[in-house]
Amino acid sequence: MNLFEIKELVANAAVVTTILQFLSGILVCKQYVANRTTAEASPFPFIAGVLSAGIWLLYGFTKHNDKIVMVNTIGVTLMISYTVVFYIYTFKKSMVLRQITFTIILFLFIFGYVSVEEDNEVLLSRLGLLACSLTLITVAAPMSKLLYVLKVKCTECLPFPMILMSFFVSAFWCLYGLIDEDIFITIPNSIGAILAVVQLSLFAIFPSTPYSSLPSKSTIA
Repeated sequence: MNLFEIKELVANAAVVTTILQFLSGILVCKQYVANRTTAEASPFPFIAGVLSAGIWLLYGFTKHNDKIVMVNTIGVTLMISYTVVFYIYTFKKSMVLRQITFTIILFLFIFGYVSVEEDNEVLLSRLGLLACSLTLITVAAPMSKLLYVLKVKCTECLPFPMILMSFFVSAFWCLYGLIDEDIFITIPNSIGAILAVVQLSLFAIFPSTPYSSLPSKSTIA
C-alpha cells in the first residue's frame, strides 16, 4: 500500500467520523423539540460551528481539497439547521439573533477578503491560521469540565461516547495532516486527540457516579 492509498484511507475515515460527530447534534435538537424549549442551553456551539466549518470550507476551496470541502459543506448545512431549531425553541431569541448577526457579518468580511486576495499562498496561510485558531478554541473548551471532574472526583458530567468519537475524529485528521504535510490540520487535531485521551483516562481513574450516591457497605453486627 503506497502513501497515496494510505492518505485516501485516512481521509475517508476522517470524513466519515466527522460527519457522524456532526450528526450528534440531531440528538440535542430532538431533546429541544421533545421539551418544547432549549431551557438555559447556549446556541454558541452551533453558531460557532457554522463559522468554523464555513472558514474550513473556504480553506478547502482555496487549497482545492475535495475532502475538506465535502465534510465542511455538510458541517455548515447541519450547524445552520441546528441553529434554526434552537432559535425556534429558545426564549432568548434576541440574544441568538445578535450572535447570528455578528457571525454573518464576520463571515462576510472574511469572504470579502478571500475574494480580493490575489496571492493564493498568503490567502491559504491566513485562512489556515484562522481555521486552526477556531478549532483550538473548540478543543480547549472541555478544559473547564476537566477541572470540575478533578474537583468532584466523578466523571458523571463527561459524555463518554462523544469524547471517544472526538478522539477518533481528531486522530484521523491529525494523521491526515501529517501525511498531507498541513500544519493547520495537524496542530489543532493533535491537541484535540491528546485532550480526548486525557478525558478518557479520567473514566479509568474516577467513578461515573458521585461517591456520595454510591451505596454504603452494610456492616454485620
